Amino acid sequence: MPVRAAEMLDVDYNFIDSAFDGIKPVTDKEFDDTINRLTPQPVENTFMGKLKAFLFGRKYGVEPAPKGQDKEIDYGGEMKAIQDLKNGVYYITLLVSVVGQDGNIIPLGNYKIQEKTVNNENVLVFYQGAKEYGSLKLRKFEDNLKKEHDLTYSRVDIVSDDVIRIVYSTISETKCAYAKVYLQN
Repeated sequence: MPVRAAEMLDVDYNFIDSAFDGIKPVTDKEFDDTINRLTPQPVENTFMGKLKAFLFGRKYGVEPAPKGQDKEIDYGGEMKAIQDLKNGVYYITLLVSVVGQDGNIIPLGNYKIQEKTVNNENVLVFYQGAKEYGSLKLRKFEDNLKKEHDLTYSRVDIVSDDVIRIVYSTISETKCAYAKVYLQN
């Protein structure tokens, strides 16, 4: 809805003259006292100084930790992810459902993938949590998209309308698995 000029002229601009009414000026002494009261005092490196800081923390610049943040930060998830990379465990997203090596359907979703040897064959196993969804046969692969600084990685390439390639690269070699896209009728 357009704004009309008549509506804009119906504004009371008298508030500008009274914007600072009721504000009491502050003297230099009041200003300095307030700043000194809010500025933390240095803590003496003695038992009594530390006790004062503990008992009267705000006065000495020690703020209590917000609720829920008084515990140590847990770096377990990041450390586990680094350990997973060292063990050849990667994470990928399948944007389509695929047919696994045994004919089972691996539905679209996020997966943890890991190389395993089954019956003297290298296979790429798909997990969500502890549940195994299927596997695909791995074969050596010369990756022309690999960059110099890439040490380890995984990705999904579209080969054709009904075939994808999952590239699985460790420090020592690059392998791939081909999967037929499951086309629902």
